[in-house]
Amino acid sequence: MFSVTLLWLLATSVCVITAILEGVGRTDLEVVRIRLEEEKAKRLLLQNDVEVLMLQVEELKRKCDQRDKQGGYVNVSLVTHGVAFTATLLSHTTYVSEQTVVFDHIIVNEGNCYDSSTGRFKAPERGLYSFSVTVLTGGPSVHLFIMKDKEEIGRVYSGDGTGSVMVVTVMEKGQVVYVKESPGYSETVYGYHWSTFTGLLLNRYV
Repeated sequence: MFSVTLLWLLATSVCVITAILEGVGRTDLEVVRIRLEEEKAKRLLLQNDVEVLMLQVEELKRKCDQRDKQGGYVNVSLVTHGVAFTATLLSHTTYVSEQTVVFDHIIVNEGNCYDSSTGRFKAPERGLYSFSVTVLTGGPSVHLFIMKDKEEIGRVYSGDGTGSVMVVTVMEKGQVVYVKESPGYSETVYGYHWSTFTGLLLNRYV
C-alpha cells in the first residue's frame, strides 16, 4: 500500500514539474523571439548603412581612377557633397491612406535639406541621390511608398517585423522625396527609433 501511494505521489510530482517547465519554456521562447526580432531590426539598419557606404566607396574608386595629365590623383574624399540625412520616428504612429510618414527625429542633416516637420527632403541641386527606408511594425503589416513629387520610386513592406528598401534616383533641383502610407490602408509604424529614413547625394550633375 505504501509503495502504491509513493508511486502515485512521484507520478503526480513529475506531472507538476513538467507543467511548470513547459510554462517556463514557453516564456523563455517568447523572450528569445522578441530579442531575435530586435536583433533582426538592428541588423537591417546596419545593412542599410553598409549599402550606402558601398555606394560611396564605388564613387570614390571611380574618382580615384581619374588621373590628371601629370599622373597625379584627383583630390577626393568620402564626404564630398555635404548633402545627407538620417531621421527616425520617435513614437508609434498610425497613418491613414496616402498620409506622409513624418520621421521627426533628426540624427544627421547635412545641408539642412530634410524637414522633420513635414517628412520631406528637398533636393538642393540636380544629381544622383540614394534613399533608404526601414520600418518596424508589430503587425499585421505596413505598406509604404517612397515618392518623388507625385511619382512612386519605391515600396517597402513589413509584415509583423522589419521591412527595408533602398532606391537610387536622379533628382532635379527643388524636387522632393518623402514616404507615404499606401492608398486604402491604415497602419501603425513603430517608433522609438526603430523606423528610419535616410538620404544621400551621391553625385552632382552639372
